[in-house]
Amino acid sequence: MKPSSRYPIAVALVALVLLVGIGAALINAYIGDERERDLLQWDSRLGLVADARADAVAQLVGGYRRDLEELAANASLRFYLWQLAQARAPAPGAPESGALGYLRNLLLAAADRYGYTVDGGTRVPANLPQPRSAGLVLLDAGLHRVVQTPGLVLVDAYVEAAQAALADPKSRTARLLTDADERAVVVTAVAVGTVPGASAGGAEAPLGVLVGVRSADAELFPLLVRGAAFAEDSEALLLERRGDVVLLASPLRDGSPALRRTLPGERRELAEIQGVSSPGRFFAGRNYRGIDVLQASRVVRGQSWVLAQQVDAQQALSLADERRRFLLIALSLLLAVIVAVAVAAWRHGSSVRAQHQAAEMADKADRLQRQTERLHTITDNLDVLTLLVSRDGRVLFTNRAAAAAAGRDIPQLLDGRLADFLPAPMQVAVQDGMAQALAQGEAVHKLLGWETAGGYREFHAGFIPVARIGAETEPTLIVLSDVSTLRQAQKRHMDLLRRLVLTLVSTVDRHDPYSANHARRMTEVADALARELGFSDQERSTLDLAASLANIGKIMVPVEVLTKREPLSADEQALLRKHVEFGLELLKGLQFDGPVLDLIAQKQERPDGRGYPHGLPAERLTLAGQVLAVANAFVALVGGRAYRPGLPLATALEELDHAAGSQFDRRVVAALFHVVEKRPEWAQWR
Repeated sequence: MKPSSRYPIAVALVALVLLVGIGAALINAYIGDERERDLLQWDSRLGLVADARADAVAQLVGGYRRDLEELAANASLRFYLWQLAQARAPAPGAPESGALGYLRNLLLAAADRYGYTVDGGTRVPANLPQPRSAGLVLLDAGLHRVVQTPGLVLVDAYVEAAQAALADPKSRTARLLTDADERAVVVTAVAVGTVPGASAGGAEAPLGVLVGVRSADAELFPLLVRGAAFAEDSEALLLERRGDVVLLASPLRDGSPALRRTLPGERRELAEIQGVSSPGRFFAGRNYRGIDVLQASRVVRGQSWVLAQQVDAQQALSLADERRRFLLIALSLLLAVIVAVAVAAWRHGSSVRAQHQAAEMADKADRLQRQTERLHTITDNLDVLTLLVSRDGRVLFTNRAAAAAAGRDIPQLLDGRLADFLPAPMQVAVQDGMAQALAQGEAVHKLLGWETAGGYREFHAGFIPVARIGAETEPTLIVLSDVSTLRQAQKRHMDLLRRLVLTLVSTVDRHDPYSANHARRMTEVADALARELGFSDQERSTLDLAASLANIGKIMVPVEVLTKREPLSADEQALLRKHVEFGLELLKGLQFDGPVLDLIAQKQERPDGRGYPHGLPAERLTLAGQVLAVANAFVALVGGRAYRPGLPLATALEELDHAAGSQFDRRVVAALFHVVEKRPEWAQWR
């Protein structure tokens, strides 16, 4: 081969190598950008969840401290604690001083008010000390115990927390510790200031310390799993640096209990160490279980803790990795085609290259046309309204169903303004849905009403953000599914259920004239209690239905038993008690939106386990079921029965208060006292 002929070949080879190299570099850069975009989205998602949960933890622990600061500021508590500090130590066997008795009663009342008497453990029905995870203890300036709530075991770690509060009264940090039974607890210590003017000049030292202990398992750790959930394997951790190690303060996915496991601080390759060292930053790496995770960490406001939200990286990035692999293969194939075309063009000359390119473009155009026709065939035969809308509100694509709903042809809608054919109320809802989808970077769903050419229809609207289509960036795919028929069926079902409930309630009222209006009044009281206790709308709706049907079983009890004025015999009492089971049997074939039957079954149950029909213990009773029980008892006391007249409101409340804790839940009875103050008309029920 002559040197003059080898020169063009060398130039062509160099150009080919440059083409392959540049193409590979561009593909690698594009794939890298795709991965960074995916990681950025996960940074945002994990950060939102971590922010919410860290804020919930901070609010919970801050509430603990505010309660103790309120109690520590009590003038009577300071005075009697100062009085005890000035008195001489009592002789052995001497009666308890009045100051000490007052402080004990004050501490017990505060513990009940702030929830320190609630304990999830099983109580032994015996006159013995009961160990608790929650409680209050008052220590004097020498860290000697003055008074405490029953059952709380004072461990050395609590005393250390109290000592720290004396050393730095302005510190607001709580501590995660273990109690005498190795259960995780949150310990808050607040210094008690001295009585004003009691010191003879100089700085006034604290008189003592209030120490509050709350169960972390029952109150703190559940906050780590509430709120938004991930489809992927995820975990929220509470972390705390203690010296050269990082303590895993919350229960772990591998089964390790809280406050049992630590990690060396020098292992910076671990996600937990990075979370404590650099809170607020996004991290991708291995965690304590040895699996790759994505992590966002946040400092818990006002505390020494860090909340780390983790998700399994392999699961989180699986779809993204598949998409990147597809892009890599597709772009690599495209690069190979380009190289092949370049080689063919170099070998066969410009004319052959032109013909080949023309044929290839014609084939691609034909395939694109066929693909477009298939797409329109599919979308135009769907009854789902489909629109692709640009960021500035122009219609880029629409199917036949959407055009028909707007009363126009497809060409009339394309490149037109979406707002030009939507009614004014729907424009606001659609624009709001598009804005939310673009802001959140994920699909948003709403229920919309549309006065179309065919009449009023209700749609389930999905707003799906799209990164790019051609030259259009960030368009939104809007999918509207007609749910009018389904909504009408739901409304008919609810109307039928309401009429059935009214019929059943009317039947009970006629069967037992002494209980007439009992269901209506019971529903009114239960709803007022639910509002006072902060129930959601769905919980209140379920409770109202349960209250309306709670006494339906009485229609199976003979009327002579219900209206008997003398005391009932043992057999008659047993028969009357079965009205709950009768009611459940009558209603078991109906479908309710919520646990209506479960609430009815708990109407006569008691926290002390002596209720009926099943004698359930306190831990198996729901708060809604106890609301139903208190409402039923209150209406019965005030409204009267065949064998006794109705009681005055004050007398009825006094009886319920005496039964609080054994027959009724204390929280619900306390809520009833608040509600009755605002409902003077209930006194007329007597």
